[in-house]
Amino acid sequence: MLSEGFLLKVSFTGAPEFMDRNVGYGEASWHIFQEFKKQGIECLIGSPKTKIGISFVQPDQYKFGRKQYKIGYTPWESTGIFDSWKDPLSKDIDELWTTSPWCGEMFKAHTDKPVFVYEHGIQDDWVPIKRNISPDRPFRFLHIGEPAFRKDAQMVVNAFVELFGDDPNFELVLKCSRINTTAIFDPINGGVKGSPGAFYPNIKTIESFLSVEQMNGLYDLCDVFVYPSWGEGFGFNPLQSMAKGIPTICTAEWASYARYITAPLNSQKVSSHWPQTHPGDMYRPNYEQVVFYMKDIYENYQKYSELAYKNAFLIHKDYNWEKVTKPAIQRLQEINKNL
Repeated sequence: MLSEGFLLKVSFTGAPEFMDRNVGYGEASWHIFQEFKKQGIECLIGSPKTKIGISFVQPDQYKFGRKQYKIGYTPWESTGIFDSWKDPLSKDIDELWTTSPWCGEMFKAHTDKPVFVYEHGIQDDWVPIKRNISPDRPFRFLHIGEPAFRKDAQMVVNAFVELFGDDPNFELVLKCSRINTTAIFDPINGGVKGSPGAFYPNIKTIESFLSVEQMNGLYDLCDVFVYPSWGEGFGFNPLQSMAKGIPTICTAEWASYARYITAPLNSQKVSSHWPQTHPGDMYRPNYEQVVFYMKDIYENYQKYSELAYKNAFLIHKDYNWEKVTKPAIQRLQEINKNL
């Protein structure tokens, strides 16, 4: 029986990070859950008794009730999948949802089930700010994503050192999830000399936990966001930085919001460097472009800042959670009508 004010009822399950807003799966789950409720979908966590079940997780972890209409909802970052995903994608679901057009095309090569794309969004309180270079602190670059190798913080460290060395007028901030794997390498034998901060005091590492509100504030302390990722299922961090009007350097190939990237990076499709975690192909960003944009944005900051500020309002218009969630709700109503 439906609760008062709801159009239909679904079961919603997710990854171990379900509802943890400090990771991508959790941030998405939390907002989807809230928007479903606002727009008339009653969500029960892991109930086998609803007619429709949505499992927002990797395919080998899908969980459904036996009689449910089964929707797998999965983002991914490379062109290949694991053997353990093949049966779930072909036998354990009625349809697949994913998070970007790139993911949609990729998954169509791995399942004969219908594939639908429902993207994620940005919250209203990531407010656009018109940005100028501050005379009271170093010019600051930000990267988020360590220790995920595909996000290539090492490329950012290399570019920063090449451009600015230990010049105290420039800083690089690496926001990590507990661990930093970036290093400074010996130019002669290629061996690891040590962590970046040990040689360059203007490279700062944040390994501690930051709340959503603290992360919002961290963006505002920085001038440029640098994100040469080899692949993303959606890519919250670049969207967040751009929604705040921060000039953003980002790989374009996998991004559904590529038209809004302030400084889009070209990339080359290559065999994954991490086949154990990301089989198939990925998109290697162009290092020379990273170097070029980091220098050019600093030297022409007003131009890039104005573009980023203008695009921020378009991002809020196109990627607000109510708008991006509505097509998924319409699909659920269609499914419910036909059951």
